[in-house]
Amino acid sequence: MNVFISRPLLLVFLFLGYNTCQSQIPTYNPFFFGDKHVETKVPTVDLTAIGRYHFDQSWNAGNIHLKNGDSLIAYYMRYDLIRNQLEVILGNNIKAINGSFIESFEWFSVDRLRPEVFISKQSIQFENSGDVTGFLQLLEEGVVRLLKCKRMIAPKAATSPTLVNDTDSDIQAIEEFFLVLDGKAIEISGGKKKNLEIFNSKPLTKFVKQSNLRFNNESDLKKIVEYYNSGQMDQSQG
Repeated sequence: MNVFISRPLLLVFLFLGYNTCQSQIPTYNPFFFGDKHVETKVPTVDLTAIGRYHFDQSWNAGNIHLKNGDSLIAYYMRYDLIRNQLEVILGNNIKAINGSFIESFEWFSVDRLRPEVFISKQSIQFENSGDVTGFLQLLEEGVVRLLKCKRMIAPKAATSPTLVNDTDSDIQAIEEFFLVLDGKAIEISGGKKKNLEIFNSKPLTKFVKQSNLRFNNESDLKKIVEYYNSGQMDQSQG
């Protein structure tokens, strides 16, 4: 895999035009699967330049699930946080698929050596979505889901810090976490007491305090939600 990852860096960085067109793309990446007759029709964008701010700077191989029900299997991609689009290697070119056409995507991270799943904000009901846009990473699945939103802000901008483009300087990445309970997403705050009230669980409160877990730490958050979703809760109540 690592041998192929450097390939996009050798491609032309500037592309002619910024036009959206309907493209017939092989459902299965021919690089991995050889010639396949199945094709997916999806609008793609010819880039004038690749983006500067991505969820992950590495090119990761994975699958893209479109809102029309089709999927693109085993393509290398990067998620552009500013433009809300996936940059995808298609043959010898890099094109973009706008997030409005995508339901979800997943890739295997070559840096963290694990699969990672991303779902559209549109598929989630937020209690207060704030400035959340695009896609959120699904960190834990179960009765309670844990989501991470990563977005870019320009803190010193004269206008709203949410109005960011990839020519801005002094841009910072921030991460926000959400719990999804009963179909609603609630942002996790810094206060331990307030977050524990969301769960309303004495066994979980005891587990968090005994384990000295924090709600502003991603690893700890995953342990908290994993514990809540496990059968250990019922055992401790019994």
